[in-house]
Amino acid sequence: MTTDMKPAANPARQLKVDLRGAASALLLRQEATLVLVIVVIGALATARNPAFLTDSNLVEILRSSVIYFVMACGAALLIIGGGLDFAAGANFTIGALACCILLTVGAWVPLAILAGLIVGLAAGMINFLVITFWHVPPIIATLGTFFVILGINARLTDGSDVLPLPSGFTQLVQGNLLGVPNDILYAVLTGIGFWFLLERTRFGVNIRALGGNRQAAVGNGLRVVRLDLALYAISGVTAAFAGLIYSARIGAGQVEAGGSSTTLAVVTAVLIGGVSLLGGMGSITGVAFGALLLSVIDNALVVAAIPPQYNNIVVGAILIAAVAVDHLRRQRIYRRR
Repeated sequence: MTTDMKPAANPARQLKVDLRGAASALLLRQEATLVLVIVVIGALATARNPAFLTDSNLVEILRSSVIYFVMACGAALLIIGGGLDFAAGANFTIGALACCILLTVGAWVPLAILAGLIVGLAAGMINFLVITFWHVPPIIATLGTFFVILGINARLTDGSDVLPLPSGFTQLVQGNLLGVPNDILYAVLTGIGFWFLLERTRFGVNIRALGGNRQAAVGNGLRVVRLDLALYAISGVTAAFAGLIYSARIGAGQVEAGGSSTTLAVVTAVLIGGVSLLGGMGSITGVAFGALLLSVIDNALVVAAIPPQYNNIVVGAILIAAVAVDHLRRQRIYRRR
């Protein structure tokens, strides 16, 4: 009588394989990678200048990341859903200018804020209409509306800043609650809301399905057109909201604010944060760390007295690394399938 005997498993070898797999999975999680990079940059900046770790500087780092993060929340949902918005920087400005112009003529503060958000909403919907009904690729459509809105911004203000703004508006951002600056609180609330929307609602599931495979989403009966409309509208509103926060912080509506630099910073924060440019993958927590990393880099270079030209070099290198990690992550997922 013969029996099939299987070789006994080697526990030590199996443990080594499991640990290696766990470490690999952890490194491929964008949040873990970003935390590591932030810690390393912070340590180097502190070694150069201990002022980096002071309470006031850390708060300033958080405050400077607020604008990028608020805009990136809407942009992240859109990219996860398979869209793209390069008009965010212009929407940021036109929403803020609309609000500030109304405030300077005596409009009620809540009404002016609502008007600014509606303008951002309308800008996002225009992007949707151009992409959906004129069949213009998103990158071209949003670049086109970006330049159109920049022209409108300049025409609205004749190139001049809009001021003075009433204290009832500026204190909404310049004030604090229990010592925590209001703009940081707005960012936290925005992040919580978008995290819940993406991770705990049917809408979030549909967004991932849409970005993961648009044809399959259509075949499964998802209302793709409505989803696209909602995503572009949300992107426009978050851009305008960030513009309102910025204007209230500095006490003026600036026609030169926003623009291409803000758009590229937001897209960079989203991609660095682990949102796949191909759609379907990403998280709000990753985006938060992506926005924070950009702020840490800016601040560290200033504190360490390093020429600001190096900022672009560092951000560009990290962006390339982020896209490379996204590629590895997708390969890992497809290999499992």
